[in-house]
Amino acid sequence: MIEALLTRARRAHGARTVLIAHTGPGAAATAATLAGETGGRLVDLGRGGGARGGRTRPPVDLLVLVAVTAADLRAAVPRAERLPAATGFGIAVRGTAPRQSPPMPAPPGLGEWSGLLYSRTRRLPDRGWMWEFSFVDPVEAALVLEAVARGLAGNRRGPGWATPTSAGNRSATDPSWLRLGGRGAVSRAAGATRLSVDDVPAVDERVVNPTGFTRTSTPRVGRLVSRGGRWVLVAGNGVRWRVPEDGAVSDVDVAGLRDLRGVRVGWGRHSGPLAAVRAVAGLAAAGIPLVGSRPPLWARPLGEELHALLAHSPEEELADELFREEHSVRLRRAALRVHGAHGRARLLAESGGPPVPAEPSVSVVLCTRRPEMVGFALRQVARQRGVEVQVVLALHGFEVDAPGVAAAIAEYRRGGRSLLVWEPPGDLVFGSVLNGAVARTSGTLVAKMDDDDWYGPEHLSDLVLARRYSGAELVGCAAEYHHLEHLGLTVRRLVPSEAFAEHVTGASILTDRTTLEEVGGFRPLPVDEDAGLLDDVRDAGGSTYRTHGLGCVIRRRGTGHTWSETSGYFLREPLRQWRGWRPSALLESSPEDAPAPTTETTTPDSPTTGSDR
Repeated sequence: MIEALLTRARRAHGARTVLIAHTGPGAAATAATLAGETGGRLVDLGRGGGARGGRTRPPVDLLVLVAVTAADLRAAVPRAERLPAATGFGIAVRGTAPRQSPPMPAPPGLGEWSGLLYSRTRRLPDRGWMWEFSFVDPVEAALVLEAVARGLAGNRRGPGWATPTSAGNRSATDPSWLRLGGRGAVSRAAGATRLSVDDVPAVDERVVNPTGFTRTSTPRVGRLVSRGGRWVLVAGNGVRWRVPEDGAVSDVDVAGLRDLRGVRVGWGRHSGPLAAVRAVAGLAAAGIPLVGSRPPLWARPLGEELHALLAHSPEEELADELFREEHSVRLRRAALRVHGAHGRARLLAESGGPPVPAEPSVSVVLCTRRPEMVGFALRQVARQRGVEVQVVLALHGFEVDAPGVAAAIAEYRRGGRSLLVWEPPGDLVFGSVLNGAVARTSGTLVAKMDDDDWYGPEHLSDLVLARRYSGAELVGCAAEYHHLEHLGLTVRRLVPSEAFAEHVTGASILTDRTTLEEVGGFRPLPVDEDAGLLDDVRDAGGSTYRTHGLGCVIRRRGTGHTWSETSGYFLREPLRQWRGWRPSALLESSPEDAPAPTTETTTPDSPTTGSDR
């Protein structure tokens, strides 16, 4: 199919000079077939890294690129300098994960495509895509590849390609990637146990990430087992995935495993230690629930946290959907922070590699009308870890000398925490209070937290991580957990997560200052200012991503909420209910801030379900 379409493109362009590039395992055969039909020259973009000289080569009439996966194409963008300019392009990616929208290319913004005559995006069988372009004058290949790569990532912010990894830049005296990735490398590489995280190619988190994680699953657990000295993933009686010899995981591979309850890793024979670690790190970064025996010493390049999680991962507990998701979140955190392209670049910089920009700081806007909640709210911020936090505390309609407020502020500031206090007048509408607080922030990112809700210690760092792998302008979490204080119930509602969505809970909004400036901040409204911001971001062409809701619990009292839903609303078809206080384990609930047991005897609208964990 691809060969026929690209041959047709060649005829349409009237191409006399053709160059055919390929990248990814399995693309070479398709490229060779095309070369035989067209007489075009072959270039392997999967090798040679960043070799230069493409800009000085004479242009060609048609440049064809065949990539196996989106990750292969994105990794090829920095290598496009090897390629000449062209007036015609045919780019094919043989398979991608299911998409929410077509991967339309994102043209560069400096007029480089003013001579565009024709552009076409076409769906291929097996979820593949093909792009065709025709220009009046030759255009640099890198501009076209980057436009397509950015489209594959949803045309969102961030680079259109994967960050180069350290494994491609190792010195000639180090054990080579090919040798250590080959079969039987454990037995013949005495230094295998001395490998580090830096030796493993990074995961491109823009294509291999938790997006698409499903809370429900079949009872089936896949198994990574050895067949012929190479890992395959077996589910039931069939092979679901043949692990490539280099261990690379693609978005297509991940999509084909989402229905499994989990994957058991068999640390036996495989295609090599680095390849095995790379495969496990990629699956973990995607949130695939992994279980198995304690990893061997040669698997230390997984990193300490991921190594420890795999050593203590009971398979039988995956039958509990909540435990399964909690385990998935822990795995993805550990893998993305160490093996993601962003995290890897930062680790390399810390060990003397190329410098990278500082981690974004987060300013939390905390607006309250209730002096009695100031201490509780500041404790929720103080427990955040993994991010640099500044707080702007807006005391809406009261002053610092209100009972307990000054003491709570002093306690928060103890240890050098950054806190700015502002006292807006009580008649200022809430949207304007939020904008005034935002104007006083100094962080790169701005997060909104409510004064009466509970937040896990990784709440903010999870949002920052989701922003990085999704590329969305605004991120937040699903409004899943609610504690109905007057009924003494904790309810988890069925809200899809790890997906682009129109709505996130207003108690968890995180965005950047530029986005807030572009949409005019929060609407100056007394209520619904959160929904207004979400609408404005969407209307401005931005995207909103909803990550998991396990680290946030919304407090519901009988009265006094701007979101005026009755208790019955939160009891309609919930995923689970518990009597008393039952947050997710990821909340790491503090006894000091746990709600007091209710003394009311109100009967809930529906019976409780689920078990006490």
